[in-house]
Amino acid sequence: MLEQVVEVLNIPEESDRETDKLNKLEYIFIDDPVSSLDDNHLIQMAVNLAEVIRKSESQLKFIITTHSPLFYNVLFNELKIKNNGYMLEKNEDGSFDLDTRYGDSNKNFSYHRHLIDIIKQAIEENKIEKYHFTLLRNLYEKAANFLGYGQWSDLLPDDKELYAARVMNFYSHRTLLNEEVAQPTEAEKQIVKVLFNHLIDNAKFWKESD
Repeated sequence: MLEQVVEVLNIPEESDRETDKLNKLEYIFIDDPVSSLDDNHLIQMAVNLAEVIRKSESQLKFIITTHSPLFYNVLFNELKIKNNGYMLEKNEDGSFDLDTRYGDSNKNFSYHRHLIDIIKQAIEENKIEKYHFTLLRNLYEKAANFLGYGQWSDLLPDDKELYAARVMNFYSHRTLLNEEVAQPTEAEKQIVKVLFNHLIDNAKFWKESD
């Protein structure tokens, strides 16, 4: 439905649109759309929603609320948000303030540590799933931003193009939420382990201090 709304409003001339019922639409409000989703589908929801928002060429504004740090972080990075993320803060008197958050979403949730823990546990328990490839890329993006690299793939091992392609094969931007999620093969799980260990071993700032 959102894709259809965006497609209609992207037509500049109102007279050329297939319907006039959306002409006065200014805002899309989405209230925590991931409350009943597992991590696989939560990530897919964030990626797909970000894709729809990026396609919007009109003045339509999207307001999205969530209590999920994972959903917030994926959406934040997919949209490359600079200064329009917000946190609702509760004051001691019971009132609330909407606090603008600038820059990296890590400043809000220290999310890089959470990513490391999730991937590490999946490797140790041999429970790597499709969404771990997304989390791995997210972790590489954070490391690249921190170290000043232009692309996350710059941090990959020697055969960068091959590894980047394998990660991107699982980083689908068009998977529907009701589709079956393909399980990685043992060889693909090994890629997650290799790339995770490579990043941890070569980006020393991720290590805990002795």
